[in-house]
Amino acid sequence: MNAKELADKFTAKIALAAVERDRQRGIAAENAGKRTADIEHCKKAMEQHVIPFLAELKQLLGEQQFSFAPQIEMSDHRPVGVSFRIGDGAPTSITTAFGNIVVTRIGDSGTSKGIPFVYAPDVEPHISNSGDLTRDKIAKLVEMVIDTAGS
Repeated sequence: MNAKELADKFTAKIALAAVERDRQRGIAAENAGKRTADIEHCKKAMEQHVIPFLAELKQLLGEQQFSFAPQIEMSDHRPVGVSFRIGDGAPTSITTAFGNIVVTRIGDSGTSKGIPFVYAPDVEPHISNSGDLTRDKIAKLVEMVIDTAGS
């Protein structure tokens, strides 16, 4: 390739990148309302389903065997996540960000170093969006934590 061909190739690549950037900006702008609604749905689900379910578990299991701590957004003092611990096991966290749910467990990676394990959204307990923050899905997560405790 000569210098002119290289310059043309680079110019074409830059032009394609600019088109893609503009396309992504358009998509982001179109989805801004959806993301805002998802954030609200996550907060409601935490308030109405997750926190009450974990409070019920704490009452039934007792403070020595079950604890949880909500993660509160500073601007409106509403829950955006929660961490819980069963017995002396590793903490499990459910975190929401822009309508996305991330479920992690410290030390569940098969190592002794306590590396966080992230539960994939497309496998059990299938928690990936605000609609998945139900009593049934949280119960499945707690069951999975109990089943893997000490193994």
